[in-house]
Amino acid sequence: MKVKQAMGPGSMGRLRDRFNEFHAPKTLGEQFEMVSRVKGIDGVEVPFAGPYKDEDLKNLKGYLSKYQLGVSAVNVNIKKDPVFVNGAVSSYSKKAREQAIDYLKRGMDLASELKADRIHCCPLNDGYDYFFQVDYRRAWDYTVSSFRKAAQHNRDMIISIEYKPCESRVKCIVDTAAKTLLLCQAVEEPNMGITIDVGHALIAGETPAETLCLVAASAWPYYIHVNDSNGKWDWDLIAGTMGFWNYLEFIFYLKELDYQGWISSDMAPMRLDPIEAFARNAETTNRMIQLTERLDSRKLFDMMEQERTIEIMKYLEEETWAKEFSSE
Repeated sequence: MKVKQAMGPGSMGRLRDRFNEFHAPKTLGEQFEMVSRVKGIDGVEVPFAGPYKDEDLKNLKGYLSKYQLGVSAVNVNIKKDPVFVNGAVSSYSKKAREQAIDYLKRGMDLASELKADRIHCCPLNDGYDYFFQVDYRRAWDYTVSSFRKAAQHNRDMIISIEYKPCESRVKCIVDTAAKTLLLCQAVEEPNMGITIDVGHALIAGETPAETLCLVAASAWPYYIHVNDSNGKWDWDLIAGTMGFWNYLEFIFYLKELDYQGWISSDMAPMRLDPIEAFARNAETTNRMIQLTERLDSRKLFDMMEQERTIEIMKYLEEETWAKEFSSE
């Protein structure tokens, strides 16, 4: 396994929840400067919420060069613009769908210009809040058609779809890993893919490591977002802080699958110092990788086959933290 770690620069600026605002707003240049001070971060997810002006694009490239940051993906936002308030790729509004497709295409062009291999998109406004609010058949068909038109724009550029059960809609259309894989299959274009977000998997009732294995078996390309939650809401906490074993198992299977790519920290440091919080996230991930290197995969799989569950627990404890407390 060979990975690089990234983050979204916007997380260095002002953050909001329903009740509060956190941190002062920052210019894009200030955000990049702060990212450059985060230990363990190799690149950024470049935000795209509409076409960049020539001067802004020039500045963006300048910041990437100045701070020697790679680009893990271009994150195409199809929820921020007012035209998307009732949906984007699935909207009844042809204008909204066409603008979403245009944003996806422009995001692909930007990713190509920045030498990234994918765009990333989480269609959060595509869903519903009430029964009988949408025709599920039309919403699905519009979603498939929209992504197909975008994918055909550049078949060498991956469109990585991030699923989420809810927010901002009570029920998102693309809400589980399985449905995202079904979407990729329905689009019938080779450059579709899926973003596995650990926190989203948890609130979908999934086991992140199992989801990873399911996605890997499908052969669709995948991209990784890491964070943590209590499984009740998408809290975007520092990875591994709520579920140590959950995160260790996830990283273990990334290693088993010989993942070669980016791990992006999709974490929201609401009440924390952003630089310190993202450094902690990156370091936790690196330490999890180191822990998995202690584990004998063959031994673990043999014990699984023999259903020696208690022995597995003991072995994992001994190889991770128990040695630190053993007597001489």
